[in-house]
Amino acid sequence: MVAIALDGMGGDKAPVEEVAGAVEAVNQNPNLKILLTGRQKVIRNELAKYKYDFERIEVYHAEERITMHDPPAMAVRRKKKSSLHLANQLVKAGKAQAVFTAGNTGAAMAVSLLHLGRIPGIIRPALLINFPSLNPHGSTSILDVGANVDTKPKMLTQFAVMGELYCRYVMKVNRPRVGLISVGREESKGNELIRQSWKLIAGLKNIKFIGNVEGQDILEGRVDVVICDGFVGNVLLKFGEGSIRLFGELIKQQVMASGWLTKISLGMFVPILRAIYRRMDYQEYGSAPLLGINGISTIGHGKSNRRAIKSALLQGVKFIEEHINSKIEAALKENRVAER
Repeated sequence: MVAIALDGMGGDKAPVEEVAGAVEAVNQNPNLKILLTGRQKVIRNELAKYKYDFERIEVYHAEERITMHDPPAMAVRRKKKSSLHLANQLVKAGKAQAVFTAGNTGAAMAVSLLHLGRIPGIIRPALLINFPSLNPHGSTSILDVGANVDTKPKMLTQFAVMGELYCRYVMKVNRPRVGLISVGREESKGNELIRQSWKLIAGLKNIKFIGNVEGQDILEGRVDVVICDGFVGNVLLKFGEGSIRLFGELIKQQVMASGWLTKISLGMFVPILRAIYRRMDYQEYGSAPLLGINGISTIGHGKSNRRAIKSALLQGVKFIEEHINSKIEAALKENRVAER
């Protein structure tokens, strides 16, 4: 049985979507157990609406809730009785193997670092997201997307190790192509950080490094894992999310501006448009893992609905079953890129 601690008070609509997603996840996976943290009475009232195996969802009471507006430092110091703190404590105590929250990203990273620490040898954890692309498996993994604004070449090299293992074992991509984001594909392009990182990543064992890649390569599926610092990665993430919303809004405006005959004819394309939007929807990917944490910590979008929560929990099961952290530790030692 795999156990995941779920911050029941994290998302914008907590605990409604968290409870619904937890129920759907345990009903789909008979080997999954959920430890829900938060205000016990409210969570149990939500659980009463569903049918599920009562032994596989447990509720742990937490008085406080960390909001999206709480600064990470304050969340760590002043809200120690929060559902987020308790979820991480359950992992540290060995009652769960992973923690998931759809709450405050900065607080989630800070609290996981506090309670779980880093994998031995990791300098700094990195946040990874799967962004929709023309890859055969449907997405490209990008890290870091916000955990580390300032980085060093050795850190980017460790990101390459972690991202490649994630893509290979969780996304099931055989020999994933790893690229370093830059302003040109030539080895000489980019700033000093990129040029130094290129040399280190190129020397890694058992990694298919394809060199520098550019922004369009991400969407066109020419690379499976993209390495960058948190500043660049977060800009890519926010621009990408905005582009998806723009795509949907432009289609809506165009349809509204069309005549009735055009609107009727467009009806036959609705299933196709829905399929495209579903593939681009962040809800399908569930969560962003914080790679490098000595335990498994994943973070979801604040607007995550029950489908996104369920996807995140089921992704967490893959993480646990594949023993990603032990693979990362072994790869760091093999490539001699562990922190000294």
